[in-house]
Amino acid sequence: MKRHRLPEALAQALVREAAYFPEVSVDAALSLALARRMVPAPIDYEKARGILLVGPGGAGKSAVAAKILHAATLVGRRTTFSRADGGLALFRTGTNPPDLLTVMEADGFNPLNARAASAFSALGDIEGVETIGVVSALNDAEDVSDIVCAFRFRRVIVTHMDRTRRLGAALAACMSGAQLAHVAYSPRPEDALEMLEPGTLAAQMLDVSAH
Repeated sequence: MKRHRLPEALAQALVREAAYFPEVSVDAALSLALARRMVPAPIDYEKARGILLVGPGGAGKSAVAAKILHAATLVGRRTTFSRADGGLALFRTGTNPPDLLTVMEADGFNPLNARAASAFSALGDIEGVETIGVVSALNDAEDVSDIVCAFRFRRVIVTHMDRTRRLGAALAACMSGAQLAHVAYSPRPEDALEMLEPGTLAAQMLDVSAH
């Protein structure tokens, strides 16, 4: 656990909960412990109307937006991309076409700025719009946990999974009160957002050769 730099409390909790399953292998026990905490919540591309992506500068929001638009187009949706202010204005006035999926990107923020959370707090209250947090797997796990808690994200997408061997930030993102929507291993739009299963995550965490 230490090599993944998890928040100490989370690392201890996972070790303790994995010990509840002494009859199975270590990786299976960790997988079961993770499954108790991870709540998968993938984007429904056929039903979503407005998605607002919020995250620190450099988290990869633009790449995630492109992936969502590409995936939605593949299932036959009409889509558009907008900056947050323009897109939200249409939803506030009820003039956004109901059959159109609008993906919006909020300006990046400094995660050390405590006032950033309050600035975005009301955005999730607009009918038809869901705010999804975007955080990078490259970030410090404690910082990611603080961001998810401060913004009260209901769902998160973790990016840059291909650029780190440490999974602390990814774990913190989906175990700090938010459900895990997807992870991203590539910035290319045609490379789909993926789901992260507990068994896969457990295997990656215990893969000594990867460190």
